[in-house]
Amino acid sequence: GLYQLTLDIIVMIRVCKMFRQGLKGFREYQIIETAQRKHPLFSIWDERRQGRITFDTMEFVAEEGHLPPRAIQIALKKPSWRTEQEIQSLCNVLQVLDSFRNYSESLQMLLAKVMRFERFGRRRVIVKKGQRGSSFYFIYLGTVAVTEDEDGSSAFLDPHPTLLHRGNSFGEKGILSNSVRRATVVCMEETEFLVIDREDFLANNMDQEVQKDAQQRFEFFRGMDLFESWSDQKLWRLVSLGKVEKFSYGQVITKDFVETSSIIFICKGSCEVLRLIDLSASSFYRKWIWQHLQLIDDKPLKSHHTEPSSKERFKDFKIKSYPQQDFSSLKLLHLQKSWEKKGTDFSMDSKAVGNNLPRTLGSKIKYLQPMKCPMINTKCGHIPKSAVVGAYMKIHTVEQGESMGLHQILLPEIQHDLRPLILVSLGAEVIRMRRKKFCELIDSEVTEKLSKFQIQYPSDEDMCQKFLEENSWNVFRKDLVRLLVAPRQSPPFTPVRLKKKSSLYNSKSLVLNLCSLDKTSEHYPTFMAPQKYLPPLRIVQAISAPRYKIQDLLPQYKNAGVLV
Repeated sequence: GLYQLTLDIIVMIRVCKMFRQGLKGFREYQIIETAQRKHPLFSIWDERRQGRITFDTMEFVAEEGHLPPRAIQIALKKPSWRTEQEIQSLCNVLQVLDSFRNYSESLQMLLAKVMRFERFGRRRVIVKKGQRGSSFYFIYLGTVAVTEDEDGSSAFLDPHPTLLHRGNSFGEKGILSNSVRRATVVCMEETEFLVIDREDFLANNMDQEVQKDAQQRFEFFRGMDLFESWSDQKLWRLVSLGKVEKFSYGQVITKDFVETSSIIFICKGSCEVLRLIDLSASSFYRKWIWQHLQLIDDKPLKSHHTEPSSKERFKDFKIKSYPQQDFSSLKLLHLQKSWEKKGTDFSMDSKAVGNNLPRTLGSKIKYLQPMKCPMINTKCGHIPKSAVVGAYMKIHTVEQGESMGLHQILLPEIQHDLRPLILVSLGAEVIRMRRKKFCELIDSEVTEKLSKFQIQYPSDEDMCQKFLEENSWNVFRKDLVRLLVAPRQSPPFTPVRLKKKSSLYNSKSLVLNLCSLDKTSEHYPTFMAPQKYLPPLRIVQAISAPRYKIQDLLPQYKNAGVLV
């Protein structure tokens, strides 16, 4: 029975291989559990053959990211056989590709109507340098390299080749102008493409749709004051350097704008320029940290609303005249004797004693153990290791009709601000082009206008100081609201939600609590941001620090709910 079962399994493996090769996408589905991948091979002993029969579970594993089988079936049909519903479903699947999503909706439907599916293996040359362009490619899965040689072999020898990944496209200019290819494109791994041939492209008048998009870019550049003196011919050369790219709200346009060496024009919407600052590198942050850590002893705030009386000044003078010693044990001894007379038990820890002291002595005696946490030496001095955090700060907003990357295009390289800048979309359409190509079109009038166009970004020290000021204000505002507004007697109705077993987001992970620096174990994931040539940095949005009670800062408000 076991031998017959083994033969059936071998037949099943062969049948599944035939299905995968025939359907071209059967591997999209997950067939076996992930836990079984730890031991993908197992074998049994065949007594008749006197050998082992090996069963490979990896033969049934489907990798994610492949084009769905239904989309492959549609893409393999002739364009005339595809229904409107099939074209729309294929168009919906391709929305994950950034280059496809940048086109207008009408052009997307036309592209989905004529595109075909292709899968090529490693080292396959897709586009050869010097040949006429006849096809336009979208990369759905895999990676290709762009090289200058004809066979693409240099891509496998170059340690840093020019790569195109999923979502990119190439070959569009070749089918529009019928020019020869300027580079060779070769597959670095098994890659899936969606291909549009030149015959289908022209037969469906898609060149006219592309011309409409180019006309919109021309009108946008014509409306800018920077290019009002340019002729139409020169402006069309500028239009050919870039195309419209669409980004949704919160999507990162570029992680390091300075390193990309590109220029971005905002056609619609707006973008934010962010800067990741290391707070531990600021001297102001170190001073702020130690000022707040000194408040962990919970010393009462010295109020200067009223002048101390003569008795209080004399009492303060007597205390200061004694040598610096700790007399808290004498006070405890006196309290212990008084409690023993009243029959009170003193068998409690120091922390409990401090909480049960009379109100007159509660703020004067504190029995907390000193906080112990690992320290780290920065260029500004020693700070707790857990306090080495970073924060994203908004330093500039680029509105519609403005550009990014022109403010220091005329400055010498020595004066360039090389700090990494992050560009985040707030729902924008942009035109991106290479800075080198743009500089070739600059004339004297544009140079004079660019010389007046300068943006001075704040330093990291100023941004750190601004972050701490905003943090202090937000903490004070929340404390003040809790004091002035009476709390609800009964909580508002909240819908019942199922608890998730694991969550990638937790609000506590974005807050640095200075009161619990000695607690090394964290029950929530922290957000780590990569730094250039540096280890990752923990990201926070706020810092919760020891602070005086709001009643000490505002003694006129003793009770909560005075505004209600």
